Formats: sequence, structure tokens, C-alpha cells
Amino acid sequence: MGASFYDPRSGALRELRPAAPPRVGAALADGAGARERAVAGALSDALTFLGLEPVAGREIVVGGEEPEPGAVWIKPAPLTGPVPDAAGLCARGFLPADLDFFLRATHYRRPLVFSWEALDSARTERLRLAAVAREHAAVSQEPSARALAGYLHRFSEALRRDLDLPEAVACVRDGLRPGALSPGSRAALLHRTSPLMRIDNV
Repeated sequence: MGASFYDPRSGALRELRPAAPPRVGAALADGAGARERAVAGALSDALTFLGLEPVAGREIVVGGEEPEPGAVWIKPAPLTGPVPDAAGLCARGFLPADLDFFLRATHYRRPLVFSWEALDSARTERLRLAAVAREHAAVSQEPSARALAGYLHRFSEALRRDLDLPEAVACVRDGLRPGALSPGSRAALLHRTSPLMRIDNV
């Protein structure tokens, strides 16, 4: 099973069905900015999560001008505002992971405005999820295979539908609601999804 991505040339979703074994290449366009780099990183993580091994190639191009025919083109919407580099983040007490979480929290095709207040909100949410993940790290209870499979399916389908990371994160939040899943299932859900959500780097 592949994944579908919005094609800005045709204005429609384009399905990518790699040959077996599934090997999908992703390339970052020259001169890419912070949002393009975040989308490329999220794409690579999503391909790994979905079992579509990211390899060198130009089957998927993130950002830049229209690529050569045959390539899947992911063109993130503009990111406006004075986006800081790693040193600028550190000077304000933030981590690169905070910026990455902020950039992944909005669908890549929606315009995004950077502000320190929005970044602080993203950091708060990331740290909250990270704290929940740490609380469940030592849970030894076995997960409910059926319940866990349902949430992981929703998570995977969000990634397959044009890299909808906000919907994928919403699925995890839903699984963390009181009574939604057993402690073992919550622990397993967080263990599987934390790397892609970038909450495992505190």
C-alpha cells in the first residue's frame, strides 16, 4: 500500500504505489527553508513508519520549483516571520525539537506564521506529550492488540492522506483520553508514534 500526496500541478491527490519491495526516495530542493526541511524530515519519518523505505532518489521532491516529469512534488505553503536558527532558539531557551514540533503541527499546505508565542505553545504541548510518554515508559501491561491496531490504523491513514500530521497527532491525543485505552495500549501507542511526532527529544 502506498500513500497519496497533493500534486500542485494538477490540483488533485496523486497516489504513489511503489514497487515491491517498497522503496520510495525523497529529495530536498536546493535552498530549502525551515518548513521544507521539517516537511522532508516528517516525510522521511512517515515513510519509515509506513514501511516505505526512504532511499536516495528523486521520486518525491520537497519544495523548490516544479521538478522533472514523473516526480511527486510536495510544495509546502509559505512560512512567514523571522524564523530563528539553532543559536537563536537556544538563546531563548528553546530546542530545535520545539521548532520541529511547531512546524509539524500545521498541515504543510496551510500557510504558517512564526511567532515566539506560537512556538512556546508548541513547546508546552510537546513537553506535555513527552511527560505522558515518560510516565508510560515503564508500563509492563500488555496492550490490547485490537484497540491498539485501531489507533495505529487511524494514525497510518492520516500519514497516507497527504502527510496529515495534525490529524495523526489528534489520533494520539484521542487515545490518551481517560478510558480510551488501557495503560499498556497507551504505552504501546506512544512508543510507536513518539519519534514521528518528535516528542521523544526533551
